[in-house]
Amino acid sequence: MLRLYAFITASFFLVSCTDQGDQPLYLVELNGNALGTTWAIKVLPHKSIDSEDLKNSIGKRLAHYEKIFSHWRKDSDLSKFNSNKSTEPVEIHPDIHELLKHAQWMHQQTAGTFDPTIGQIVNLWGFGPDGKNRSTIPKDEEIVEALHSSGMHQLEILPKHRVCKKHPDLKLDLSGSAKGEIIDQICELLERYGLQNYLVEIGGEVRAQGRGKKGKGWIVGLENGGKGKDQLVSIPLRNYAVATSGTYRLQKPNPKAKKNASHLLNPKTGKPVENNLIAVNAFAPTARDADAWATALMIMGLEKGMQKAEEMDLAVRFCKKGDNKVEFIYSENYDRLFLNK
Repeated sequence: MLRLYAFITASFFLVSCTDQGDQPLYLVELNGNALGTTWAIKVLPHKSIDSEDLKNSIGKRLAHYEKIFSHWRKDSDLSKFNSNKSTEPVEIHPDIHELLKHAQWMHQQTAGTFDPTIGQIVNLWGFGPDGKNRSTIPKDEEIVEALHSSGMHQLEILPKHRVCKKHPDLKLDLSGSAKGEIIDQICELLERYGLQNYLVEIGGEVRAQGRGKKGKGWIVGLENGGKGKDQLVSIPLRNYAVATSGTYRLQKPNPKAKKNASHLLNPKTGKPVENNLIAVNAFAPTARDADAWATALMIMGLEKGMQKAEEMDLAVRFCKKGDNKVEFIYSENYDRLFLNK
């Protein structure tokens, strides 16, 4: 089962408003369970569609990608690659190859902060499919050893859907962008059905297309790690995606550090992030990019993360733990999109 951790809660307010003033026929709401989480899709079609057929197609597509990307399923394409200790070039699934090329670009843009080769480190901390370390904290020498088999320099991405491990123990964990990629593929499926006004949410990550409520976009709620009324803020999302990464959901006690060990691991140190951020909301035209940037910026921390966000002109909201409240710091693009209207 693909366990990709999500850190936003989406709420949807649906209305009948579209681009030429045409009225949608009806609202279609579909939902289910897949990838170790829940999914929900809301559509305002302008032609009659077979909702049951659409739901079946979505379910098949989700099952298809789980069989490819899951590092929890032993029979997945990714798990088969991880278990193969050969250092000779091997052919992998084209979708994994494409996601790795994107990860390589992200790795370059983030000075190594985004790194899908940390599967061994994830297992070592007990956050991966190997459950023997669920309740323990690894020794420093174990972390050093795991780092030796990690890093994009240990993986050569070759033409014709081939890759080559430089270290036999290298393992991939695509949790930083696979869910976003799957959302994008579901959006492509909806487009092939002729749908242009919809919202796709998987495990809290969202991509929206069309005008949504009163032409301003679909309304989504961003979770930031706060409590009570401070927990959510609503924003309109139109032809954009948003993903959130945070340290407050999946943790375990860590006597070696000042705070609990988060599942969010720094690939440079092999240890959980310990900066003062509790969440990052990242926006992008595709869910894959939003997913990857949320992960990378959260690991980078506020100062370096903001610097990168401004450099890339990203819309980002940083959520920092303050005195009895959550403090928000916004990139200039986020301010333009959501605050200065």
